[in-house]
Amino acid sequence: MLVGMPPPRNRPDRPLPPELGPATSHGYNCRCVARHFGLDPAPYGELPACSLSERQYRKLLIDAAKLQDKAKRLAAARDVAGAHRTYGKMREIAQRLDRTDLDLAAVSDLATVCYSAGDLRNARQCAEAVLQAFKVSTAAIVHFGQFAEIRMIEGSREVAERVLISLCTEEGDVAKARELIAGQRRRAALRKEEGPEQYPPELLDVYGADELELRIFDVRVQIAAGDMAGARAALEEILTALDAIAEIDEVREQVVTLQAMARAERARVRQAGGEDADARADLLRLSAQYEGRPLAARASIELAADRAFGGDLPGAVAAIVAARDELAAAGLNGDVAEASHALGTLLLFTGDAAQAREQFEHAGKIWTANADVPGLRRLDVALARCAMAEGDWATAGEHVTRARESARTSGDWSDRLHTDFVAATIGFAHGEDLRSVLDLLLPLALAAAEYRFEFTSPQARTAWARDVAGPATEMLMALLARLQEPRLAAELIERTCAVGAYTGVEGRSLDLTGSLPTLDMAPVAEGLPLAALGSVTSSLPLRLAPPPALRWSPSSPMELDPWLRLAAERYQLPRTVAETVETWPSAKPGRETFLLRYADAGHTFLTWRTTEDLDTVHTHPIEFALVGTARQCLDAASPTPREGESAADAVRRSLSADAFGSFAGEQRLARVLALNLLPADLVERLRRAAADGARPLLRIQPSPSLAGVPWGLLALPDRRADHVLEIDEIGGCFDSDERVLDVADVSLLAPVAIPRRPPAAADGPPVYLLDPRIPGQSAFGELGSVLGKQEPASPLIRHLDERLADGPVLPAAARGLDLVRRTDTDRRLLAELLTGPCSRLVFVGHVSRVRDEYGAQTALHLSCSADLPGTAAPIGTHRPFTAADLALSEMDRMPARVALIGCASAGDFGLAEPFGVLLAAVAAGAGLVAATVWALPTSAAVPGSDPMAELVIAVDTALAGDDPVTELCAWQRSRLARWREKPEPAASPVFWAPLTCLDATDDGKTWVR
Repeated sequence: MLVGMPPPRNRPDRPLPPELGPATSHGYNCRCVARHFGLDPAPYGELPACSLSERQYRKLLIDAAKLQDKAKRLAAARDVAGAHRTYGKMREIAQRLDRTDLDLAAVSDLATVCYSAGDLRNARQCAEAVLQAFKVSTAAIVHFGQFAEIRMIEGSREVAERVLISLCTEEGDVAKARELIAGQRRRAALRKEEGPEQYPPELLDVYGADELELRIFDVRVQIAAGDMAGARAALEEILTALDAIAEIDEVREQVVTLQAMARAERARVRQAGGEDADARADLLRLSAQYEGRPLAARASIELAADRAFGGDLPGAVAAIVAARDELAAAGLNGDVAEASHALGTLLLFTGDAAQAREQFEHAGKIWTANADVPGLRRLDVALARCAMAEGDWATAGEHVTRARESARTSGDWSDRLHTDFVAATIGFAHGEDLRSVLDLLLPLALAAAEYRFEFTSPQARTAWARDVAGPATEMLMALLARLQEPRLAAELIERTCAVGAYTGVEGRSLDLTGSLPTLDMAPVAEGLPLAALGSVTSSLPLRLAPPPALRWSPSSPMELDPWLRLAAERYQLPRTVAETVETWPSAKPGRETFLLRYADAGHTFLTWRTTEDLDTVHTHPIEFALVGTARQCLDAASPTPREGESAADAVRRSLSADAFGSFAGEQRLARVLALNLLPADLVERLRRAAADGARPLLRIQPSPSLAGVPWGLLALPDRRADHVLEIDEIGGCFDSDERVLDVADVSLLAPVAIPRRPPAAADGPPVYLLDPRIPGQSAFGELGSVLGKQEPASPLIRHLDERLADGPVLPAAARGLDLVRRTDTDRRLLAELLTGPCSRLVFVGHVSRVRDEYGAQTALHLSCSADLPGTAAPIGTHRPFTAADLALSEMDRMPARVALIGCASAGDFGLAEPFGVLLAAVAAGAGLVAATVWALPTSAAVPGSDPMAELVIAVDTALAGDDPVTELCAWQRSRLARWREKPEPAASPVFWAPLTCLDATDDGKTWVR
């Protein structure tokens, strides 16, 4: 008697396939089929199921369904042990019924339960067993011609494969994970083609929830492959799609689970991308929404690190221990291991290596039992760090060697980078065989620096630099100093300083002359919708360009080149063929040019050389404490407002006797800066060059920590102290008041990797954007007038009248007064004015960073209303004009000479990514840009004088001359002489010392990336 399932329609007309002979089950109650068709039962075998009555069969089938429901509830409640037992009972019934479909359902569910509990070995065994049994069952289905029955086991295969996708992703086998995901999508499409006649609704993914789960798996693969930006964008789309189906009863529970998965992944991506506050918000939401459940416990572990670094170490430890207890009670051993590892990390951070080791070893026991290879690799790294903290170098070396071998086997470049860095750290700390450490550390530091540019988000790039590339470079610079390798150190500094512009824009997508479009514009793939630009730099289609290939000198290539090739090979760097760019500018005829580049890497490092002797390099480390002292003194004197300080208060502080309000205070600052930032060999060489009668040119690319230094103002020491000086002792190092300006002209040096377009034709009139009226802002408000009330007899207006007498200017005006405080000087007018020839552009007004620490959101404040397109969020009825707007717009030609006179308009170099309005102008063709390194006080600070107008006149006059750098430095020397003669507020360097020129006219690199 054949019970429970309909018999096959046709007698098998082929011999039994060989794969069915040894099988314990054929998946269709088919052992009874031979008797049904009068065949020889010997090859098929018979089981008790063949003798069950219909009533017995139905009862067992109902029992199996009840057990499956119970097991799923237990699994959802994280009662792992209870779920295991219940699925075991279900399997026993499945075997009695000879129902492979029930057996596979139980085993595939068990694979998921084991994976969620961290039991990776059994998870893999269960998943692979399902796939193997699926092959056998498929053979049986084909043998008996019952193809519709494939639907009874199809779901189990999909569940098992998703477990394998997760395992492959964790183990770094990205290719296999992608292959499995593609297979799932292919089969889903085939099922949909067959439709409900062949498959039940749960296998047809009617509402798209299964596809969204696959997309979450895609995200995990993207993260494993290092594509954090793509993962972030995908997660936002997934969460939006889940919200759209959240109220559908049939998928409500599934959607809740998927939302939790997606938010957990987004928190991970945000943490990796440096968006700590947003990541914390995601984790707090998960913790609150799933309180009392394992997901909340996991979130608590992640949040504990924030508590610890915020100073609450006991609270962090208690939170991890409590979360671990919850996870252990739920049988989630994998999460228990993660908790122990997190606890060990905190303990090691506090210096308690012994207790940290206990926690790591506890995690290791679980990882060993679960065959968690990535976990065991982390264990070796953690134990290596413990051994290093205790000075046990041999044990540390054993652990890190094992971790490195495991990373190489996995093929995961990020793990290899990490384990190699730990090995280099151990070797450097031990201090033996430093050449071998260099062989390991130099390629990985170069690779870490290069991988930064693979991230689209600036937050992610900054986080990578802070957590990975930065520490590697800091250690490398210290190692090169020990090994006395000044040339390699200098080349590394030059490569660090060569960071290029934002790039990657497929065509220009911002029409400055158009109106703000609606949201239903073309999709991103066809052109960026302007309304979707938002105010967050990471949402822009801009990537920071990596440094191109560099050339050290006409007679010498870069010694780093073979190391870069090794880094590319070892760590799978995405190398592209790029134009080779020279690292030196052309020398000015008849004068020696000094090239100074500063780079922050823990300490600040200076490399300098001259165009007369490019192959002789000088490299100096400047201790972090010295740079800190210099910055502290400069910040105390600078008129740039501090956090919470008004502009008026900042100016009063800056003009006090201890700062720029007295000659003694200003001279003390100039001497402190010089003693801390200018090495003795540079000072001596500068004086020697000046003694020849031709004033040398000092060209400087500052590091972010030194972006606000007024280099020309620095005093030149006559001797160096043999001990650390107190502030009142510094005068002993000086015999006179000789400044850098007294012996040299000074300009800024542009990063060599900034791609530059040819400038606009220079045979046209000057363009003036002077103190634009900003919509919705009072003349006396925060974004009010910078020039104050101008009259026909004012010095600046008389200067403008003289310009009008010489010829036309833009915008067209009948008198100088008509060029100031206009209401039409917005981005549309600017774009229109720059379409034709122009000799120079002079902007005087407000410059600010409208959001975050990334140059693309540095902005000029023109007369732009909020309804004009742009990337910055409006400020009331006004939209700032950002560097990103310039990069994305069609306004891609600047005149050869530009002045940006505004608050810290030369502050690009102080940003994590120095591509603000200053360097955006250079990229658009400006060869020379005059700007200021700190906030300029308005003329209201000194009633009866107009130092702001004096500066604007000097800049405009110099830009119209033959050699603007020389003329502006000469003007500053005249201001310095006046200050020495009569140190009154109106003559204070606070008004004229921040002026500088970024001169790229002789760099010889007009090229477009």
